[in-house]
Amino acid sequence: MRDIVSSFDYIQGFCEWLLSRNIECDVFRSIIESDTHLFRPVMKASDINHLLHIPFTEEVQRISETYINRTHIVFIPGFDEESVFHIDELEIQGFCIYNIKDYFQLSDLSFYDPFNAFFHAMNHADKWPGVLAFNENERIFIPIHNESDLKALKQFIEWGYDLFQIYDVYEDDSYFVHISDTHFGGMNKTEQGLDRLYSSLDHIVPLLKSNQPLKFLITGDLMELPNRKNMYIAHDFMIDLKKNYKADVTFILGNHDVIVHGFNFGRMQKSKVIAYLLGESIKVLEDEKIILIKMDTTSEGNLARGKVGHRQLDEIDDELSVIDHIEDYTIIVMLHHHVYPITKAQFIKTKWHEKTFINNIVETSKVLVDAPLLIQWLKKHRIQYVVHGHKHLPFFRKVDGIYYIGAGSATGGLKESKSRYISYNLLKYSISQKRMTICMIFYDDKAKAERQRVEVYLFRGDDNA
Repeated sequence: MRDIVSSFDYIQGFCEWLLSRNIECDVFRSIIESDTHLFRPVMKASDINHLLHIPFTEEVQRISETYINRTHIVFIPGFDEESVFHIDELEIQGFCIYNIKDYFQLSDLSFYDPFNAFFHAMNHADKWPGVLAFNENERIFIPIHNESDLKALKQFIEWGYDLFQIYDVYEDDSYFVHISDTHFGGMNKTEQGLDRLYSSLDHIVPLLKSNQPLKFLITGDLMELPNRKNMYIAHDFMIDLKKNYKADVTFILGNHDVIVHGFNFGRMQKSKVIAYLLGESIKVLEDEKIILIKMDTTSEGNLARGKVGHRQLDEIDDELSVIDHIEDYTIIVMLHHHVYPITKAQFIKTKWHEKTFINNIVETSKVLVDAPLLIQWLKKHRIQYVVHGHKHLPFFRKVDGIYYIGAGSATGGLKESKSRYISYNLLKYSISQKRMTICMIFYDDKAKAERQRVEVYLFRGDDNA
């Protein structure tokens, strides 16, 4: 409905698409351009019935019933001309077949409000080109690597085989939800942002197929101020994540979790907070062969500045040294402060509200004081993945073979006009390949006035990632 009421051009294009498939749409065709000036984004089909005095709802229902019991096959190209392949758009034994005719650029992987089935295509963008197959209840993505793959798929379609049984392979996938900067106890309506976060996760998590439990990585600033009330709120939040999503939760502290009014507060109280919330420095996920390193960047920094320090790195080295066959593990470093500056240029390459997001965020934070020391340590240990928060801006960057992934605020930090967006990241990990494959950044408006936005990034072995 949001697309239909978006513009007169869309209605015309939709009518042409329906007519090319011999589906009548007389009611849609009766709408003239001046009618669309009355449309609003939140309109329902019944609203148009009353507004234009036409049986709009009945036509939408009839078109829906035409397609609802069929299996839809969408051929999705990859990222060059050689990855574009087509099959005749026709209907075979209950299949509807469509082609996307132009190949994608990596910068194209930015989507408004993707529907459930297309999420599975986005979630396998590292395997494009391929086919998205879906019906009312099921969906699957089928990679196409060569002509043999394409020939086999065509035969299965022609023979009416159950594609969802043949290609339903997901044992290799494991998922991490990366959230940060919830700032519980703050003044910025975190309750509304938390409701929006839960709503978004409730929608996305059931779409994730995996034999492994979901993992949450929380990279600091759980609280606005480190008092007893806020600690209980943060604790309850993590318990809810574990219960609601049957998930494992790993977290670190941010500067707000240990700092009051710009300065580190009493060492005794600070030690209690760290002991209560932080726990171990090294966490091993044996099933996926992953080591999570939980770095504290708050112990030596005041204001919004952070520091790792030689002593902490030496202690982590000691802990890593006792892990047998450490070369078989993938190491992910969690820290709160960012290693590289998150500049306007890095963010606006997504071309989404570029002028307003950066201008409305107060530039009070800085990179780690000893970032060069950490970078040298990361290279020494051949670590490829660093996740962080702090800046309230999403961030994805590869430097010298290391990926730096920043999360925005999970309860709302990006402001544009009257909207404030929560943001979180979804990372997909291949157990067999021992590497991350996909990063999706989700933006959801607290007030639900704007569509969800999803940016998709690929973890690649070249310099174009």
